Amino acid sequence: MPSNPTESYGRPVDSVTTSNHNAINGAVAETGMTESSKESQSVQLPEFVRQSAIRAAVNLGFTPDKFHVRFEAGSNCDGLVGEIHRVTITEGNRQEDLFCKIPPLSAARREEFNSMTLFEREIILYSTVLPAVFEFQRAKNVPESEGFFNVPKCYLTLFDADSEESAILMENLSNKGYRMGKKIEPVDLDHARLVMTSLGRWHGLSLALKDQKPELFERFKLPDVLLPAVKNSDQLVAMFAAALENAISLLGPDDEQERTKMEALRDDHIQMLEVCLDGTKAEPYAVLNHGDCWINNLLYGYKDGKPIELALIDWQLARYVSPALDVLYFLFCCTDDTFRTEHFDEMIQVYHSSLTALLERLGSDPEALLPFTALQGQLESFGKFAVLMAAFDVPILCTDPAEMPDLNGGDLAEGFAASPEAQLRYANRMGGIIRDAVRYGYL
Repeated sequence: MPSNPTESYGRPVDSVTTSNHNAINGAVAETGMTESSKESQSVQLPEFVRQSAIRAAVNLGFTPDKFHVRFEAGSNCDGLVGEIHRVTITEGNRQEDLFCKIPPLSAARREEFNSMTLFEREIILYSTVLPAVFEFQRAKNVPESEGFFNVPKCYLTLFDADSEESAILMENLSNKGYRMGKKIEPVDLDHARLVMTSLGRWHGLSLALKDQKPELFERFKLPDVLLPAVKNSDQLVAMFAAALENAISLLGPDDEQERTKMEALRDDHIQMLEVCLDGTKAEPYAVLNHGDCWINNLLYGYKDGKPIELALIDWQLARYVSPALDVLYFLFCCTDDTFRTEHFDEMIQVYHSSLTALLERLGSDPEALLPFTALQGQLESFGKFAVLMAAFDVPILCTDPAEMPDLNGGDLAEGFAASPEAQLRYANRMGGIIRDAVRYGYL
């Protein structure tokens, strides 16, 4: 991880690692910012969070000793592996609203969900990978409207493995009108088209870098961190097992083929994950995936009620694997069987056309790097991954936010899709996923 600031999407990222954390803390204290900058906290947070917000404020050009920092707690359902807090920085008439993402304050939860490893991965993306990707496009004169620049601006990252302190300070895109879709509703065509276009461009950049800058891209072949987290967590193991059993229980007497295939998936799901999450199995077509491309990590910008822009957030599961994982994960988890019947082939075409267009703009040959026939082969080879992840995630998607279980306690394996309404949504969504996966030859 670089100790010097690196150029991100429009702003410098102050990247703080174990080696320079203490030195920077000392420098901050010497300026008097820690003592003189006024701060009000409606939530009690560790000192490293406050210090990180102060450094981010300075990066944004606020005057030391003159600005005011206020924190607001995030909701209970921000995520299993982290917490989100809103940070408001004011000085005179100027105000900036940021989000501060930190690991769980509970040490037990940090360990249970392998949070520090996941934070380290996301920080690598914000401080190293994404800046290089943006620079590569700009060197090729790719305008933002035709390339991939679809992430929030990041102002500071902190990672200290020894103290288990980490923070990511980024812009609050809600101030620009971005918002998350309603997770309990399947996405429609306009929303899905934006996602497929963005994924095509993101994966196309991997292929172009692998083609034109192989030494640089070698550093971006990031290994999977999901499977080690699953194996390390008794709770995640239990949640996967319960998810697969619940999915199988939806199948009726007329679903004999689907039941047989799902039972085989249940019995072999760890080995299946090992294959799908091994990038070498997808060569020469493997790309750097977002890794967690579902509705909770997509922010849409709108004009006249229609989505026109998309930002991808939460890069903690970014990994070098088959492009099929990102594509099918979204299409299976975030759409329903009616949408897939009408638009699945169209969405695959949108994805590949987007990938092809950016590769050509960057000066690489798409037919050599990922022809459409090769993409179809990737979908068939790695489609089981989407079914497994859907079994895990669809219960969450079908749970109304007001009914979300407490992430800090209780049996999470049984806490989602608990109400009769959520159960009905779950049965319709998950049953359709299983039947479609068999129909497409993925299961």
